[in-house]
Amino acid sequence: MVRAARLLLALAAEKGGLVLTPAGALKRVDVRHVFDQTEWPGYDKATTLAMNKVINEHDAYGVLFTRIALQAAGLLRKRSGVLKASKAAKAMLAPEAAPTLLAALFEAVFWKMNLQDFDRNPIEFWPQHHMGVILWSLSVTAHDWSSAGTLMQACTVMETLLEVPADDLPEFAMVSRVLRPLTWLGLLESRKREAQAGRGFDEDFRAMPLFRQLVAFEVEMQGAEAARH
Repeated sequence: MVRAARLLLALAAEKGGLVLTPAGALKRVDVRHVFDQTEWPGYDKATTLAMNKVINEHDAYGVLFTRIALQAAGLLRKRSGVLKASKAAKAMLAPEAAPTLLAALFEAVFWKMNLQDFDRNPIEFWPQHHMGVILWSLSVTAHDWSSAGTLMQACTVMETLLEVPADDLPEFAMVSRVLRPLTWLGLLESRKREAQAGRGFDEDFRAMPLFRQLVAFEVEMQGAEAARH
């Protein structure tokens, strides 16, 4: 995702802005420029190419996601149908600025974007509204390969689910709103496994060394002076 962001910011700087379509999307030529140079865990590029004669922004989900994250971070700003790179964005094109860009994207994805907008999952907000708890929980549980269902049970506050139209939707939300974005940011890695009978994703996830380099926690138990059972 950092690579995709740098490609988009470089294009915006070189062209004096990215001209959007009347529908507000990136033009195909700009989408293809980024699509061809990036890989997105969980999405097969060959399948996308086989199913689409041309690649629009909505066909290249990772490019769309990154563009919106850059806008949420204030690094791309829309003016009269053109996305302009901010002064801060231009400074982030330097190789040594990659960690700062990663941190800005990380904050934008989980605290400035509504990830429900991308997955059409009817469960509102969950589990994004307690991302701090989830990240801390992942930091102490995701050392080894674990299924999405296992991480969901261990790292989310299930009691905050008010209404679940279907049993598989919470796990779907955990993947699309937490685990997949974290793999795109390089904090988690994923691997395919043999599909098992029943519902569930055929992927496992575990933390990468970058997770602890980017995120640190100061955890204080409320009422720690009293006995807790």
